[in-house]
Amino acid sequence: MEITVSKSGKSKQINTSVFDYETLTLEQRNLVMQRTGEIQERLQRSAQDIWEIGQRLADVRDELKHGQFEAWLKAEFNWSRRTAYNFINVYETFGERANLAQLDIASSALYLLAAPSTPDELRQEYLSKAKEGEKITHKELVSDIKQKKLKSSPSQVKQKDSTPSNQIKLPVAPATIPEIMQLASQTVIDVESVEVKEPEIKKIYPATDIKVEAGWYVLEGQHLIFCGDTAKPEFHSHIPDVSLAVAATSDDWDHDWLIEKAETLIVLEESLLKQNKLEQLINMFSQPGEAIVFPWLPYPEMIAIANKFNRKVIAGDMSQERCQQAISASGLDFASVNL
Repeated sequence: MEITVSKSGKSKQINTSVFDYETLTLEQRNLVMQRTGEIQERLQRSAQDIWEIGQRLADVRDELKHGQFEAWLKAEFNWSRRTAYNFINVYETFGERANLAQLDIASSALYLLAAPSTPDELRQEYLSKAKEGEKITHKELVSDIKQKKLKSSPSQVKQKDSTPSNQIKLPVAPATIPEIMQLASQTVIDVESVEVKEPEIKKIYPATDIKVEAGWYVLEGQHLIFCGDTAKPEFHSHIPDVSLAVAATSDDWDHDWLIEKAETLIVLEESLLKQNKLEQLINMFSQPGEAIVFPWLPYPEMIAIANKFNRKVIAGDMSQERCQQAISASGLDFASVNL
């Protein structure tokens, strides 16, 4: 099935063989179809076009439910979530689109400038250069980011274990899941040797009496859980520097901000995360009373396990069901909170 969208006298063919527009309300369908056509027209990838594509992608993302956005991206553009967030980051980072219209910035450099992991000071420095007429290249920007991070963190990453085998050389440019998983494997190579004798967590999920909506929740005054997109500033802007981040995901990687926030970052596939593995990671790379981050909650007992070992948790997930199960499995009192 194809639907024709007309704009400025032109027709665009919208392929709906994968994405089902019939599941949307009429208002949602009209907006999403209009934005699809507009994005297709702007794929020239100038700095201005990238900003405008990001704006429209954000509009669609905010209209669709969890899972629908990824299905729409795949059906209409054959894009991953990570590709879409390259555009969305540009839109959300640079609020004044007029400033981008005449700038000579390579698209790859613009994506990197907008990445959450890029220091704001360096971002402003390069924008000033671009406004003065200087051409901004990806190669030059990557080099400067690397030098700045080396100066600000001479020891690279401070691990609890000072042996060289437990040090991670973090990437300075946006990284893919396989790249980070390779780095993480160097850190957790000995986790099987860590013996944990704590009792099993009682499985009490799902709970029919717990209902959560989008937003922040506090668990017994010490843990925070965000029901929403943890790649967005609504989540990561509230994250302090933490000892450990465990990112268990099957999604495309769009969480570069973790590289800046976590002293130790472990990335692994959802299927590999088990209770004993998580307990080992917590005990190896954090101390009681320290804060740790879970940007995804594929395993309902993650917060309960961290709480058992006296860690403070900041967690989140796009899925309301996962958030609900994690709160239920924790066995802790909870309340909504505005941050």
